[in-house]
Amino acid sequence: MRLLCALGLFLALLHATSCLLIGAFNIENFGVTKSGIKESPKYKEEYEEAMKTITQIVLRYDIVLIQEVRDPDLEVTESLLALVNKGSPPQFKYKRSDYLGPGSRKERYLFLFKDQKVSLEDSFQYAGTGFSRPPFVVKFSSTETAVKEFVLIPIHTQPGNALQEIDALVDVVDAAELKWNNNNIMVLGDFNAGSNYVNDEEWNKIRLFTDKGFHSLIKDNVDTTMVDSVQVHDRIVVSTEMNEGVEKAEVFDFRKAYNLKEEAKFVSDHFPVEVELKPKP
Repeated sequence: MRLLCALGLFLALLHATSCLLIGAFNIENFGVTKSGIKESPKYKEEYEEAMKTITQIVLRYDIVLIQEVRDPDLEVTESLLALVNKGSPPQFKYKRSDYLGPGSRKERYLFLFKDQKVSLEDSFQYAGTGFSRPPFVVKFSSTETAVKEFVLIPIHTQPGNALQEIDALVDVVDAAELKWNNNNIMVLGDFNAGSNYVNDEEWNKIRLFTDKGFHSLIKDNVDTTMVDSVQVHDRIVVSTEMNEGVEKAEVFDFRKAYNLKEEAKFVSDHFPVEVELKPKP
């Protein structure tokens, strides 16, 4: 595990030299058991190691959206914040949504961000219809990036309603543009756009992918999950204006990066997707 920690720290420091790195990570069932608040007698050691890996992944980013945060009392959020800020002056702050979703499937959208690199300018909870877990929209600014202010729209769709929810994201984009008069928009998260949730014939029904004013940054032939077949559930889609400020985007396969095997499944069944922004000219 020491090797993993050293490698994770090296990768975090390596990316600290980049302009600004934004990630979106669905941490499967991220609640009191996985976070270590409530110990699991069966998988105690596995979850302890998983939390070390999760901490290293978070440290990689300047802003990271975390989904599937099963955290009604904010215990999990505060515990993760303490871990990523341990041993150094506080680096990360957070902004979170209310506890959203139907029945037992409630979760929070959680943004962790380095306030030395970015400033949180504003936020709002989308009040429109069409979502099981409506997006919690945030606006950040940075003095280091070509795009000075930008809006992040998180999403974790309900699998059975993925087509309708992905299409409705255009309405959220419109609401954000109207509120802030800002066209630098990034939609990111778990779209549940793989498997059979959205089939090949249905993509032409989704405005976010048919409107030429949007650009999908994650390729259709890459894995964002650990299942055997290629499934691109996790996506990053940007407006044309935002796209001009993008350096590159990719999937971060922490399993390969940290040389994990079976233990990777205790971290998550998803890989983070990430985008690096261009520096200010």
